[in-house]
Amino acid sequence: MALFPAYANDSETKNPNEAISKTQDETWLENSSFKIDVIGSQASTSGSLEHGGTGSNVNLIGTSESDSNESDVAKQPKRKKKRKKKVKHHRNKVVESETKQDGDDFKIDTTRSREFLTVQTIARPSAPKYKISFKMYRPLKTSKKKLKRYFHFIVEKQSSEKETKLTKQDLAKDISVERNEDFTGFKQEEDMSQMTALYNRSLGENPRDIDMWLKYVRHQDAVFQFEKVYRKGSMAKGLRVTADRKLTILEKALSHNPDCELLMRERLNISVSAYPADELQIQLKKLVEKEPGNIIWWQGYIEASQCSMSHCDIPAVLKLYAKCLSTLHQLRRNSVLEKSHLEENILRMLYQCGLFLKQSGLFEQLWTLLRLYLELNLSPTDKNKFNILSGFEEKQLVELEEVVLHSQLPIHELWLRVERLREACHWLPFTGDSCEDPQRLVFPEDVAELIHPITMPGNTFKLTATILTLLKTPLLPCRHTTMQGLGLDYVPWAVDSIETLLPMFFPLYPLNLSNKNLLRDTQRLAVGPQYLKTFPGQEEYLEFLLTTTKNCVDCLNGKEKTAVSVWWFRFQRLLIVLDKEERFKMSSLFKKKMKSSMKQLLKSEENRNNVIFYQEYALIEHELGNFESAINVIITAIQMYADGKCILNITNEEERTVICSLYRILVELHLNAPSDIETNKQKALKYLVNLTLGRHIKNMNEFLTQGSLNETTLKFKHVTLQLLQKDPPVLMSEDHFLPNFFTDWIICNGWFLYLTKGAIECGSFLEETLSSIQNQTWQKEVLFEFYIAILFKNSLEKPGVGMFRLLDDALYRAIENFPNNLFLLSVLAKEQSLNCSLGQPWWKLTNLLMKTGHAIPSLFLILIANQRTCEIEENWIDTVTGKLFSEGNSLTNRMVSLFRRMTSLEMCTRRCGLVWRLYLQFLHAHFDPSLCRKAYYRAVEECPWLKVCIYFMYT
Repeated sequence: MALFPAYANDSETKNPNEAISKTQDETWLENSSFKIDVIGSQASTSGSLEHGGTGSNVNLIGTSESDSNESDVAKQPKRKKKRKKKVKHHRNKVVESETKQDGDDFKIDTTRSREFLTVQTIARPSAPKYKISFKMYRPLKTSKKKLKRYFHFIVEKQSSEKETKLTKQDLAKDISVERNEDFTGFKQEEDMSQMTALYNRSLGENPRDIDMWLKYVRHQDAVFQFEKVYRKGSMAKGLRVTADRKLTILEKALSHNPDCELLMRERLNISVSAYPADELQIQLKKLVEKEPGNIIWWQGYIEASQCSMSHCDIPAVLKLYAKCLSTLHQLRRNSVLEKSHLEENILRMLYQCGLFLKQSGLFEQLWTLLRLYLELNLSPTDKNKFNILSGFEEKQLVELEEVVLHSQLPIHELWLRVERLREACHWLPFTGDSCEDPQRLVFPEDVAELIHPITMPGNTFKLTATILTLLKTPLLPCRHTTMQGLGLDYVPWAVDSIETLLPMFFPLYPLNLSNKNLLRDTQRLAVGPQYLKTFPGQEEYLEFLLTTTKNCVDCLNGKEKTAVSVWWFRFQRLLIVLDKEERFKMSSLFKKKMKSSMKQLLKSEENRNNVIFYQEYALIEHELGNFESAINVIITAIQMYADGKCILNITNEEERTVICSLYRILVELHLNAPSDIETNKQKALKYLVNLTLGRHIKNMNEFLTQGSLNETTLKFKHVTLQLLQKDPPVLMSEDHFLPNFFTDWIICNGWFLYLTKGAIECGSFLEETLSSIQNQTWQKEVLFEFYIAILFKNSLEKPGVGMFRLLDDALYRAIENFPNNLFLLSVLAKEQSLNCSLGQPWWKLTNLLMKTGHAIPSLFLILIANQRTCEIEENWIDTVTGKLFSEGNSLTNRMVSLFRRMTSLEMCTRRCGLVWRLYLQFLHAHFDPSLCRKAYYRAVEECPWLKVCIYFMYT
């Protein structure tokens, strides 16, 4: 029986003999159910078929003879269907022959079925939805992939290539293996080898190149990253190996440069981040015994105990400070050449010890230490000069505590409020017979081991500045070179409260840098005793601080006395500025009292002829809103001192300095006038002409001629060339608070060029001047400030892309050279507030401010990020909903990443109290308490002596 009925007849008649002639017989092509001449094309060429069957010549396309069987084969014309728009043209298709092998009883179906192309899709309710969001404030990712992944390129191996296989038996043999050029890290490894060879060759030729040594040390980080990616291994082991490499390089560098502070500081930072506290103490103790006069090793040795949870004990840490100070004192007594340097080291360690006492909450002990230093070195004859009373009534504090205790709050909240009240009101030791709080009972014997005399004349002002800074008086203005000269920049954990950053609001040039979103929580970040927040003891502590400063003025002489007096005037001017910006509330009674004390100082006989004091008083009048009164004070001082004198004919250096400073203040007051801008610019230009030509100050009705302007230009150029040909004099620390003829004359020349020829000409003049000053001196820093002020002022008046690019370039260069300058940082923050997200990219700001190695620029990065967030929430509106834009996840994640980077091991800000306070406040506002708790434990681990962190636990 056949498999298919169509082949039933054939299977019955066939026999084995007929199979031989099958190839010559074509009857097998016929089928009773389907007859067609498949090889019709062959039959048409050969004539008739040899087999006498029923088939005939049939064309592949066309009609055959009228037969009922053949009519099915012929192709019938199709009827056209009616279509609306498009008509498909059908073509006749050739029927392809299906080849079949001999003896096969099946065929392969290769005809496609269109029905299989239709796939039922999921209906819309069940279909998944994908949300693609686009954030305007998120920068687009433009970074390319650095590594070539294995699936990016298909490497086809040729059969002709023979790979060399290495087995265990061949390890002992010397078999050369071809290196794989397609290895993705091969190029990087070659580059690093070339860089290492370059460093070795350069340092071998010039081992005194400090920058090259530091670059070589930082190059080890790139080597570690390469090994982490391509040579998988333990992370902790890799970090330790990298630290050992760096230390080996630094030891070799210190052998060639034994007195380099930068190399020693780098070695200390690497040791602190790589070794545990016990091992670090052992290493640093050996270094201290080897070099007892090296203050950097002493600092690291003390911090190894102070910053360790297991070793941080206040009496033990104070013993280490006492041991360090006594060692430095003994070395000073036995030394003659380095006596001044050792005294400066004593003042540095005094500053660090005072910071430890202040941040630990031992303010009574701190004031006792500072008072004894003042009595020993400033007023040895009058021991009661600094016995200042607080003026706060104890009964008022008792009443406030009773109100808190009767408020029925939880116990932890009661403790926190009472402790803050006592901290704000108690900063002096208790002088009575009995006291409930033993911390307030401080005797001179408790701090006697920390007290040493300061005998060198130049260090008396540094001692005064150190004490006033520890009492929370900000440096005004706060410049990088001033902090370096006073020894206040080498402690990275010095910033624990907001008072250090207040000079950012101090006006220096005729610019409006007010920014309400920068440092919005001024009062919240204050730590008692304080004078910013409206709280019990606020005015009493402020009055105590002003009285202490005034008593220091009475004990000093010469330039030091004038410098501290100027500092006292500027501090009160800063308080007025803060009051205007509503960051600090000052009562009208205290204002009157403050103004009467300034007038009383000016009326004293020794200060009546001091023009610098009248200049500072005029600036205070201007901040109070009395513009005309301020101008009259300056003009009166000029008439008294040198009216009509040509500055070229004055030989007295002090007299020339005072005259130039008065004219500079007069010009800047007119340029900062709120109204009649063009008129005041003309007045300022006339004052500059009077300065150079020696005209009378009241001859302001004369018109400016081109001849007088040309003569003024020549005289400015002549004096400026004379000043630039000389080397700038080395300034003492007190000179940073006083007028300087070199900087004031260059600034007056710059204002003249700005008013006559524009900002571009003034900028080119300042670029030439800055390039002529080689060292990073105080004069160069002041001129950089003025350069930035000119560019920023012109950018506000005539905004344009080109001016902002010049401003960014100059500002970045200035911050790289002087990172602790708060005026430069405030200009950077103001520029970011003007441009918002259209300013410099975030990565540029991060690289600029975090690579300096100082805490203040890194803190400003946090403040700028908070400022951006506040401006987005206040000004941005959602175009879809019409509501104010809320803080997105990207901004929150950016802040979290920034805080984590700042508290990492390699950053100097990981022990900065203010950074941890901002971090904890941010987490408390945006995340759950568990994350805040983890960050709090980390803060206590890094800063175990910081008392303000304990307050956060109770909140």
